[in-house]
Amino acid sequence: MPAVFHLSFGDSSAGGAPDFYLASSEGYGLESPRKCWVIRPLSLMGRDDLLLVRVDPPIIYCDPAAGECVVGQVVLAARHKGYSLKSIHEWPSYVHVARMKRPDMPADGRLGPEDIETIAWAELYPTQEAADADPHRHGDN
Repeated sequence: MPAVFHLSFGDSSAGGAPDFYLASSEGYGLESPRKCWVIRPLSLMGRDDLLLVRVDPPIIYCDPAAGECVVGQVVLAARHKGYSLKSIHEWPSYVHVARMKRPDMPADGRLGPEDIETIAWAELYPTQEAADADPHRHGDN
């Protein structure tokens, strides 16, 4: 299968058709697929394959200290060694979903471990139909 290269890297407007869809077979309130648009690539401790994405509808996250938060942008990172979000060769692509803990984004896109918090494990799908059809998300395995 050909790799998918994200054409919207660096395009902060990130409109039009979604780059992919995010859903989780693990729960986290992400059972229904969400549209994702890549805003920009990021790096973290030697990894340069993270993505900042806009998510629609936003994710409702319950922060133990702050209570319920609405998260419209998340940081995604490939969950398995040997995989990268720079180019996705297999679908679904398994990811960590993290929220930003800092109020601003560093200009160089380099994050520290203290800047993000993982809030979910999820999968990326190329289309809404592919997300809806995945039997693992529906307990049909």
